[in-house]
Amino acid sequence: MNMASTSRVLISRLDPLAFRMAGILPRYRGDYVSDSAPIIIGGCGRSGTTLLRVILDTHSEICCGPESNLLCCWRPRGYVISSLARRFEMDSEEIRALFNDSRTHAEFIDRFFARVCENENAKFWSEKSPRNVHAIDYIFRHFPKARFIHMIRDGRDTVCSLRNHPRHRVVNGELIPTNIDNPISYCVNRWVTDVEAGLKYRNDPRYIEVRYEDLVLRSRESVEKLFEFLQMPMEEDVLAYHQVKSESRDVTKFPQNPEAVKPMYSSAIGRWQDSFSDADREYFKRHAGETLRQLGYAESDKW
Repeated sequence: MNMASTSRVLISRLDPLAFRMAGILPRYRGDYVSDSAPIIIGGCGRSGTTLLRVILDTHSEICCGPESNLLCCWRPRGYVISSLARRFEMDSEEIRALFNDSRTHAEFIDRFFARVCENENAKFWSEKSPRNVHAIDYIFRHFPKARFIHMIRDGRDTVCSLRNHPRHRVVNGELIPTNIDNPISYCVNRWVTDVEAGLKYRNDPRYIEVRYEDLVLRSRESVEKLFEFLQMPMEEDVLAYHQVKSESRDVTKFPQNPEAVKPMYSSAIGRWQDSFSDADREYFKRHAGETLRQLGYAESDKW
């Protein structure tokens, strides 16, 4: 056994995940550059990314299905072919063939979504996974014609929602409450980390921010601005997204956001005012107050 083989055996025994990643990373770091122009959605979870996904998927030229996590490929579950097959209503062997015929991960992503578009008779593919906000560099490097949409929501409301996330699990096709209560430290840190990951690209012309509050309270204005950025004509149907019935609206495929297929409502805006304890407010101010002010949600810490 040569030295390289010996090293791989030792790694596999000491760190099984590292051993698996050793086979993944070369594909991930490949030099493939796509000519496609995908529309990518990302942002902190519970910021309205699923709502925007459903709106875009209503457009006749755009196909935006369930989360694939493929652009966040350091996460092993992005490679679970059976999950992709179930979520996208595709044959697992077809997906496996696309994977095996691709030299790099970016090429597989391109080929996979091209097939999804073909199946849905769409021109542009779109991918929504909140963690995409941490993969913007990878996205622009391998998909230079991509447009990135960063969904942003008031961090105080986002934290309230993250406290109970994930809210549901799917059992026999039914959504069952999890009754999770996450610590505020985790929720605040996630909001700050995710939002700041996207803000670094504010000067890139391929990047745009969409506020959840604007999307809900000023829907037409917000959506028209978005499609102007995408250089695509807006269709009236996108504002009536909740009237569309299709497999992509099956809430068991996005169990944490079943409200995304319902008409917009504003009751979740400002929910922190009733949900935050005094201790929650102080913790948020200390650890996320600066980011909240930077985004214009507060002028000072006197809220």
